[in-house]
Amino acid sequence: MVDPKQTAIPNHLIIGETHSFKSGMATTATPSSSPTLISSLPDIQAFLSSIPPSSTFYLDLEGKSLSRNGTLSLLTVLVHPARTTWIIDVQTLGNSAFSTPGASGKTLKAILEDPDTPKRLWDVRNDADALWAHHQVRLAGVTDVQLLENASRVADKTCLHGLGRCIENDLRLKFTELHRWLKTKKEVQALMANDIFSRRPLDAKTMQYCVNDVMYLPALRNLYAKRITSEWMGKAMEESARRVVEACGPAYMPQSDKKKLGPWGSGLGRNVLETEDQLEDELMEARAQDMLPVDDEFDNAMMEARARDMFPVDDEFDNAMMEARARDRLGYDDFDNDDYDFDDDGPVNSRDV
Repeated sequence: MVDPKQTAIPNHLIIGETHSFKSGMATTATPSSSPTLISSLPDIQAFLSSIPPSSTFYLDLEGKSLSRNGTLSLLTVLVHPARTTWIIDVQTLGNSAFSTPGASGKTLKAILEDPDTPKRLWDVRNDADALWAHHQVRLAGVTDVQLLENASRVADKTCLHGLGRCIENDLRLKFTELHRWLKTKKEVQALMANDIFSRRPLDAKTMQYCVNDVMYLPALRNLYAKRITSEWMGKAMEESARRVVEACGPAYMPQSDKKKLGPWGSGLGRNVLETEDQLEDELMEARAQDMLPVDDEFDNAMMEARARDMFPVDDEFDNAMMEARARDRLGYDDFDNDDYDFDDDGPVNSRDV
């Protein structure tokens, strides 16, 4: 029988809504207690019976080439805010891990498939694929924290970021804490080719690796949720659900290179508008200084080009503009307008950006 008290994660691991920063450094530390390993039916029953109502689950799965084409060996669950972490030995329990009911009669399968029970993961796709392919469990109620990070960026959204990069760059962990996290990750990853997650008994380092993959998800989720608007949160939730549907579909390719790309392209629409505002401010300042003539036709063409993010880059043209401004004598007859002709397709001499 498992003892839930042995799995209590200290306050520093909750780092969700209660996460705080001090002097620019995250007040977190590595766990001082071991997670509970669930490898028998009484264990799974005790786990299910210990879950408080209205809990949120932070999940991560491990296996060799985790997907429909590989294996599913372990399921790590951080129950929030109960501060407990559990590692379910799916390899040993098989389908019983998902079909065994707790005291309330609810199974793990029912919890994972319940759309009203929040589940949060980092890149849900291969996890959802493996659960469906090997155990016919279809995740629901998912927030993909990787998508929250992508949606929260002001800069280019083209490429997705990995968990390690975001923990290192966004949480500002203390050096020793980050070093331990990275060291464990590197050491276990070096053993993955030897199917480290299928070895029994599980060693402490492998179990710590599993814990590490969920322990900072509450902090990251909280951080990114504060950065984005309700509109972008809605987009991230919709895309999270779409990812699950795609991963459970017959055409899903677990190792596709396209998975490195975000769902919203560069996402620079907001940046283009901000840049346009900046340029407009500069234009107004120049006019105030009587350095730039007012010409509605030219201004309209400039605005159209900016809106399409296709304004031409031409050093010779820019130099001529700067020289003319410096002399306070710029006029539109000073350069050949035909070389910068704007039509319905944008400036004909601009670079394709």
